[in-house]
Amino acid sequence: MTRLSVPDKNQEVVDNFDGPRMWWRLCPKSAKNRGPTVISLLPGDSDDEPRCYRLVFHKRHRKLVLDSYLPSIVRQWREIIATNRQRLLFTNHSQEGKSRWINVPYNPPATFDMLAMDHSKKIEIMEDLTAFREAASTTPRSAKAWKRGYLLHGPPGTGKSTMIGAMANFLEYDVYDLDLTSIKDNAELRKLFLDTTDRSIIVIEDIDAIEVELTTKRKGKEAAKENDDNHLVIELSEKNNKGKVTLSGLLSFVDGLWSACGSERIFVFTTNHVDRLDPALIRRGRMDRHIEMSYCRFEAFKMLAKSYLDITEHSLFGEIGQLLDEIDTTPADVADNLMPRGKRNGEIDRLLDEMNGAPADVAGNLMLRVKRREADDCLAGLVETLKKAKMKAAAPPMDSVEEAKEE
Repeated sequence: MTRLSVPDKNQEVVDNFDGPRMWWRLCPKSAKNRGPTVISLLPGDSDDEPRCYRLVFHKRHRKLVLDSYLPSIVRQWREIIATNRQRLLFTNHSQEGKSRWINVPYNPPATFDMLAMDHSKKIEIMEDLTAFREAASTTPRSAKAWKRGYLLHGPPGTGKSTMIGAMANFLEYDVYDLDLTSIKDNAELRKLFLDTTDRSIIVIEDIDAIEVELTTKRKGKEAAKENDDNHLVIELSEKNNKGKVTLSGLLSFVDGLWSACGSERIFVFTTNHVDRLDPALIRRGRMDRHIEMSYCRFEAFKMLAKSYLDITEHSLFGEIGQLLDEIDTTPADVADNLMPRGKRNGEIDRLLDEMNGAPADVAGNLMLRVKRREADDCLAGLVETLKKAKMKAAAPPMDSVEEAKEE
């Protein structure tokens, strides 16, 4: 089926769907008087008279139209709306004792191509997201809420926030960044959840963060043995916040009774310390996939080099790969060394001066030389940084040095 252009007045659009022919015509009837065969697709110029279109087809194709053709039209319409719509980033804001969502335009630059992680792992995640999105529009509704949970865990700077941006770009979903510390109680959490839209990503970042002092505990030893979610409490220890959000309330928000109010939602938890989280919060079924965002190794480095320097090979790659295998460094630290600095050396300044007024082909060749020189400088700086990190890691702790002196 080809993509249709909506007909204007006195126009007709013919569509072929697996052989049978369909006709779309502008319907002169108002919305109040239209018959059952008239389908309203788009709003008109006024609220009183929406633009309505009549679909005409042979009666022997009725089952095909109802079961396949119209669902495909609706699916295509939703895809067009999602593509053309400005994506938004929401966060909950407390005002006059009540929380509400506020939003800003959201255009994250991150894509899966830019993620510094194993290529096969990225493909696996993208296939999982694609299967979730496609099944949501083709599979009949079941008793289970249509949602997916992801736990992103790893040291700071390993790309957890970048992963969320890549997921939002890939799915073309809005993102809700939920701050638990500004929520009074379960009722307020529930209201915020009901105000979220379908086809969105709901994020709780750094759920273990020490600065928020968000901890989990059980009420009593007997409750711990029973593994009852209702006895788990998340204590929000902000001085001005005396309310409590129970873990059972959060779990109901994720996969309990209230999770069925809506569809096509992705839940993402991020943490730097997965071992500090209560198993009830992150068990399989709530967080369907646990994704470790690890330190930067050579394969991830090559992706960063391609993204930042537009190179796929270099004489320093071998040394860099060996150093990355020997020390733990984050993709963020590596990327910081791959960004050309404002300070240029004399050779680059000379090349830039030669470009002024040069013919296009000459200027193009000079620019390639500038980029190669910048890549040389960035990679040399990265090697120096990695060597310093290796020496620092190999040096004995200061306490050990002091003890040795005392002896």
